[in-house]
Amino acid sequence: MLRFRLSELKQRYALGERHFSDIDLSGLDLSGLNLEDVNFLGVNLQGANLQGTHLQRANLKDVNLADSNLYRAKLNDTNLRKSNLEEAICHYAFIDNTDLDYACLKRTDFSEAYLRNVSVKGTQINKTDFTDSTLIDVNLSQAHVIEIYYSSNCSPQ
Repeated sequence: MLRFRLSELKQRYALGERHFSDIDLSGLDLSGLNLEDVNFLGVNLQGANLQGTHLQRANLKDVNLADSNLYRAKLNDTNLRKSNLEEAICHYAFIDNTDLDYACLKRTDFSEAYLRNVSVKGTQINKTDFTDSTLIDVNLSQAHVIEIYYSSNCSPQ
C-alpha cells in the first residue's frame, strides 16, 4: 500500500484527480477539506482526522476508518459499504442517503449525529452510541445489533 503525504493528496485533488484507491492516509489531518466525489476504495484512513471534511458522493467502500475523527463530517450520498468504523468518532456527523451495508460499527460514536436514509444491511453494530442522534429511515432490523446506546430523544424511524 502506497503512503501518501497530505500535500500530495491536496495537490492531485486540486488538479482534478479523484481516484486514490488502495493508498495509506492513516493518521493524516484531513480536517475541513472538500473531498467531494473522491474515490478512496480500499484506502487506509485509520486514525485520520476528518473533522468537518466534506465527503459528498465519495466512494469509501472497504475503507479502514477505525479510530478516525469524523466529527461534523458531511457524508451525503456516500458509499461506506464494508468499511471499518470501529471506535470512530462520528459525533455531529451529517450522514444522508449513505450505504453502510456490511460495515463494522463497533464502539462507534454517532452521538448527536444526523442519519437519514442510511442502509445498514448486515452491518455489525456493537456498543455503538446513538445518544441524542436523529435517525430517519434507518432500518436496524437487517443489521446485526448486539448493543446500542441511545437517549429518549433518539427514536429510530
